[in-house]
Amino acid sequence: MPNNTPFIDLIILKLLAFMPKILIAVVGAVFGLMLSGDIGRDGKIQVSVAVMIKFVIAVTISLVGGSAHIEIMQWQDYSVTVHGLIMLMWAVFGMLAIGIIYQSVALMQGKSIAEIIKEVKDAAFAIFGK
Repeated sequence: MPNNTPFIDLIILKLLAFMPKILIAVVGAVFGLMLSGDIGRDGKIQVSVAVMIKFVIAVTISLVGGSAHIEIMQWQDYSVTVHGLIMLMWAVFGMLAIGIIYQSVALMQGKSIAEIIKEVKDAAFAIFGK
């Protein structure tokens, strides 16, 4: 029976190096959901299919866009922390683009700019505390 322990250890080591990137992608997705108005003024998320799709899109944008950015800029030698920061930026700005589209549609439907600003501000205070 061959010993597969070195192979399994290598897989676990690679997964451990990738886990901070996934965690940061999830944090970026939550920030993006806050900007898109899916996190309410009380800091709670109303889970629906649309919210789950937006969350998956944000994590995908973060992982794929961040990885592509790291490859294109040839930053593979930088630390996992730098890679995570790049992926966080991709998640936040990717969902920011989705949030801008969402808020633009809300503006066209008659919502005022003051209401949108208050909505985002209240969600931020609910998440981070006052």
